[in-house]
Formats: sequence, structure tokens, C-alpha cells
Amino acid sequence: MSYYELSADEDLNILRLHEKAIVFDGAFPMLGFYKAPEEEIDAFLKGGVTGGNATLSSDETDFSGAIANFRNLKALISRNSDRMALCTRAADIERCKRDGKIGMVPFFQNPKPIADRLADLEIFYELGLRVFQMTYNNLGFIGAGCCERNDPGLSNFGIEVVSKCNELGILLDISHCGPATSWDTLKFSKAPVVASHSGAYALARAFGRNKPDDMLKAVADTGGLAGIPFFPCLVKRDPETHVVQPSTVEDVIDHIDHAVEIMGIDHVGIASDMSSHLARTLELTRDSVLRTTRLRHPEVFGVGPTDRYDPYPAGLDSHAKMLNLSRGLHKRGYAEGDIIKILGGNWMRVYSAVWKD
Repeated sequence: MSYYELSADEDLNILRLHEKAIVFDGAFPMLGFYKAPEEEIDAFLKGGVTGGNATLSSDETDFSGAIANFRNLKALISRNSDRMALCTRAADIERCKRDGKIGMVPFFQNPKPIADRLADLEIFYELGLRVFQMTYNNLGFIGAGCCERNDPGLSNFGIEVVSKCNELGILLDISHCGPATSWDTLKFSKAPVVASHSGAYALARAFGRNKPDDMLKAVADTGGLAGIPFFPCLVKRDPETHVVQPSTVEDVIDHIDHAVEIMGIDHVGIASDMSSHLARTLELTRDSVLRTTRLRHPEVFGVGPTDRYDPYPAGLDSHAKMLNLSRGLHKRGYAEGDIIKILGGNWMRVYSAVWKD
């Protein structure tokens, strides 16, 4: 599975580094875990992935749907309690690393489950919600997503949501937010903010989804981070036509290099935005943005097929191949301590700062 040619000693050292690191995936869909749980779990374990932010709310998830998703996640963990655990504290993720389990952090990509009800945040917090994206792709009660023509910024309710999340210890995310909503979230939050699965707009011009340099710097200034994605349309595309281009692990590391230059080594992580099962089959989910939104918004999701996924980057098209990222970072000259930060150490720093342990 190695994408790189390294000496036996180099590869052994990278393997030891990877085994020592907390490897944390800042965003992944749950559908693969329900369709092919053994394949997904096996890929995480083979790749040495300690855990990640498990998406429990996406395009059309309302309150009852989110409750069902929590129930499904906890049932999945219960059936696989020797290999998986729910994580709501940084210490839980550290325990998963020691025990060789996969840590699942509940994550809302779409705030739709709370609608305009601030009190519902507390309900979901008690269930385990720890990462909350302020908008998905469209306009909502909080603000505007990356596919809206006009972005007025945060609503009054949105400002209340920022304050409530800060109070509860829920990490705020701006990955799918429009520019004004993103800037307002950065302005009003008193805690670190992340772009959990966003790359560098300078390298792949995905409007709203990848972030410009000044916004990446502002995220770092809050103490947050950018989770560099593997999602193909965010990794490599033609800058004029938006046609998604074939990519490799090297292209992902180009985004990491750029983000480190702009944000600093303490503010860059990873976020696959990938199901290993679906990356293998290229099978689109019914509500995938590539099926429902791509044709209307190529400036966001790129030009490509609407009946299957774009191929994920060669060398990083499964969680089982995560060691290739460590190998590639080593080849680029990153020191061991810096590789450990990028793989997951920076996520742990942010969680320790935001979550109420």
C-alpha cells in the first residue's frame, strides 16, 4: 500500500512514528459504517486512525433524524464495543489510542436539527454533540452557506448560537459557511474556531468550501485549525473551468504545506471527508451534494460526474492507506514532532481548549 519508495530503516521509523501518534480525521460520513461496517472499521484500524468527527447531521437531517442518528451511532458502538467508543472528552480519545479503539466524536455538519431553538443545543450536547458547523450549503436560521448568492452574515440567532456553543464547550466549524457568515463566526466566538474540512482556496478555487489565506490566518488567530480534506473537488481542479482533476497524496500535502505557511504548524490537521467503502465503490449517497447540487454550483463542488464520486487521491483513497500521509510528510522534510501535530496532535490541542473535560 506504500505510495513512496523509502529505505527499510526510513519506513520502519515512519511506522513507529505513525503508531505513536494520535491520528484524527476531522470529518467523515457515517453511511459507510452502516452499509459496510467491517470494511470501514478494518480500514480505520489498518491505517492506525485513532478516531474522528462522525457526521450525524447533513443535508436533510431534522431534529428527529438527528436523534435517530445518535441512536444508530450508539448501537453501532455497542455492537463493536471492543473496537469503538464514543468520545466527548480529549481524554476519551487518548484512551482510544491506548486501547486500540476507534473514537467517534458526534459532529453536526448541518445545524438544521436545532432549527431556531437554542435550547435544543443542550439536548444534543447531553447526547454527545461536540462539533457544530454553523451552516451547511444553504441559508438557514443561523447564517448562509457556501451555495447562497447573498451572504448577510450571522443572524441575531446565529450570534446566540456562537455564545451558547462557547458556554457549553461545543467546537464551532465554518467549513461550509459563506464568507460573511464565516467572518462573523470568527469575530463573535470567544473560543477557537475550525474549518474542519477545508483546504486552501489558493490551490483549489472551491468557493466557500476552501478558504482564502486571510481567513485561514484568522482561524489560526482564534487558536483553531484547518483540517485539510481528501475530498477530490477540494484538492485539485482547473482554476477557470472548475473541472475536477486527478489527484494524489502529494496534492493533499501541497495544501498542508500552504496552510502551514499561512497558519503555522500548530493550526493544521487533516479531514478525509471520506468513507473508505464509498471511495472504493464510488457509489453516491442519495443526498450527496454531487448528485443534488454540483450542476447548480460548479464553483463550489467542481465539474464532474453526478452519478458517482470523483476518485479520491491516489495513495489516500482509503483510511487503510493513512500511513502514506506520514511517509509523504517525511519526504517533504517535516520533523517527527510536526508530523504528529498534523496527524492529530493539533486536533487534540483544540479539543483540550474548547471541550469541558
